[in-house]
Amino acid sequence: MASSLLKRLPNQQALYNRSPRALQRLFVNAEAWRRDWFRRYGDYDAELKRFDPSWYTTDLATQEAYQIEQLQLVIDAARSDVDWYHRNLPPITIHSLAELGNLPILEKDTIRANRQAFVQDGVPTKALWLHSTSGSTGAPLHYYHDRSATRAHQAVADAILNAYGCRVGDRRVRISGVYVAPYEQKTPPFWIYIDHYRQLQCSAYHLAPGTYSAYLQAMRDTRVTYGTGYASAWHLLAAHILESGEKPPQFKAIFTDSEGISLDQQATVERAFGCPVYQTYGTGEVAQVAQQCINKRYHILTRNAIIEIVDDDGHPVRPGETGQVIVTDLISFVTPFIRYRTGDLATLAADSCSCGWQSPALTTIVGRLDDRIRTPEGRWVRVGGHIIRPALGVKESQIVQIAIDHVIVRVVPGPHFEPASMDTVMAAARQYIGDSVRVTWEQVDSLPRTRSGKLRHVVREIA
Repeated sequence: MASSLLKRLPNQQALYNRSPRALQRLFVNAEAWRRDWFRRYGDYDAELKRFDPSWYTTDLATQEAYQIEQLQLVIDAARSDVDWYHRNLPPITIHSLAELGNLPILEKDTIRANRQAFVQDGVPTKALWLHSTSGSTGAPLHYYHDRSATRAHQAVADAILNAYGCRVGDRRVRISGVYVAPYEQKTPPFWIYIDHYRQLQCSAYHLAPGTYSAYLQAMRDTRVTYGTGYASAWHLLAAHILESGEKPPQFKAIFTDSEGISLDQQATVERAFGCPVYQTYGTGEVAQVAQQCINKRYHILTRNAIIEIVDDDGHPVRPGETGQVIVTDLISFVTPFIRYRTGDLATLAADSCSCGWQSPALTTIVGRLDDRIRTPEGRWVRVGGHIIRPALGVKESQIVQIAIDHVIVRVVPGPHFEPASMDTVMAAARQYIGDSVRVTWEQVDSLPRTRSGKLRHVVREIA
């Protein structure tokens, strides 16, 4: 009887949907408090000072010495107390970052096989935070974070915001995949105000030409002072502002995360909102590990992570070359990530940056390893933003492989779209992909998003 009663009870999402607005706001604030119990507990000001970004202006030798010392502590603890690392980490002492290659690379599938093997012995999972990512290939990844690492990861991001004059506690707006309204809902509101954060939380999933103005009005009404969230969502709003002439909210800055946009698109957002835009780089597994500076370079946050750029065989590539991103978390001891393959591609800068930060920098975050198509010959060809670059007046684009020998470039036109420019795109794509794949293009009104509101730039509709 009890089981049948539980089946009839609404789940959390259904209960939220059925509740009046005031009760929904109570629910989200309760969840915000729960998250901060993990994220911002204790002497949080001291934690912020620990990750003060001014540290990145110290000389590179000092930063690397700290990384090596902290890395050894993480390795020793993992080898001693974490099952998978106990079985797989060799008993060595690291004297330089060049010796990282002596350690195994951690793959996502290894964690999927047994996530408990990556938790410190004796720590109950009920004391941890179970996270999940959908994965660009559709295969979910579940992993744990402990409370101490979660707080430190949050402090890394908050300390950077503070340094740019956008303090935690100021009114802000976030556009992301957090569930705010039913996916089938067609009319506003597609947002809710979280009093605990002083944050207007907006759904990325409901952004569409007919809703842009409502989003902007909600931001103006709430008097938010800076923005965060999905880069593509901010670009959509920026294109609308420039096309319609609508008044934007007044921001100090916008900080994007979870996905990237091109420098041209970033400039569009800056022009529309009249404020600087800073892209960040990180993953849910290791949190934020790089921050874009005024020169549009992604500086590695050496205080909390080590980033390697390697080829397909795991060997370091030269500066200026593109390779796979391998990250080591220098913060987490209970649930460590050592030499974790993120699935991303990036290019390491070959020279120093004039912004004042001395940490190594990435010139570009190129994209996902899965941003590739497969040719009939068995080649995997990465196709990113460079393919669509010659197009004029395109708002958004998506490359879809519908057959082993057919790729379609779908474009959402802007008011100044020039269809003839797609001839150049097609010629460049055919030269890049090869003659065995037919490349065509089509104009569409919109591009599909994932349930979290993200735009996948490459979609393979074949096995």
